[in-house]
Amino acid sequence: MLSASHVVLGFLAYSFLGWVMEGNVRALVERRLVNPGFLTGPFVPIYGIGAVGILAATPGVRGDPALVFAIGVIVSTVVEFVGHLALQRLLGLVLWDYGDRFANLQGRVCLGNSVGFGIAALAVVYLVDPVLTDAITALDPLAAVALAAALSATVLLDWTLSVAAVVRLRPELRSVEGSLARVRHQIEDRLEGLGARYDHRRTRLLARSLRVLTRLESSFPGARTALGRIRPADEPAPAESPEQVPSGAGRRAG
Repeated sequence: MLSASHVVLGFLAYSFLGWVMEGNVRALVERRLVNPGFLTGPFVPIYGIGAVGILAATPGVRGDPALVFAIGVIVSTVVEFVGHLALQRLLGLVLWDYGDRFANLQGRVCLGNSVGFGIAALAVVYLVDPVLTDAITALDPLAAVALAAALSATVLLDWTLSVAAVVRLRPELRSVEGSLARVRHQIEDRLEGLGARYDHRRTRLLARSLRVLTRLESSFPGARTALGRIRPADEPAPAESPEQVPSGAGRRAG
């Protein structure tokens, strides 16, 4: 049985591998380098959660690849749906939207992605995890604990700062329906209008939040504010000026 530090290292490893995989795919499709996740660093925790969940659910069925595939589809679908819902309800953001894809559920998950994650589950269980487990268990126990603690603290700090930056923008996220570009333009105009008359500390906080928002806008070109709901696929989006409309389609990466 793996220790807690080994489980944490596995989660972080899959979070990093997910960041690498999605970053490479998007580099090929979009022909540009992009951070594919919510965090500043090279981790996409939703991949780590999904991989750990799949591995935890399959120890007794690994002799049946069809069952491993089915479990991979179910676990990944639940993780992606819950992750999307949490971002919407807690932060007021919709970072990806599959509303125009076949067999989607509220735009949060879709059949094509779930099948793809089922295939990825086969690779994780039969190819990646045996090698990764051997590498992690070969570490000195104290070194494993120290490495897990240091990396966990780094990711937790990254997550805290990223969430705090978005939370500071909640008034703008609640008041503007549409793309993150609309929110960014509103904040830029607000900061320009306030100038030196405004509290300098608050101005600096908004400026830092604006940098995070700009990064998310680049990472998720189709992202928008949530306003407590997902707009149906057949409902027209709010009108935006050409310079406010980001190019590209929304991608998931959490």
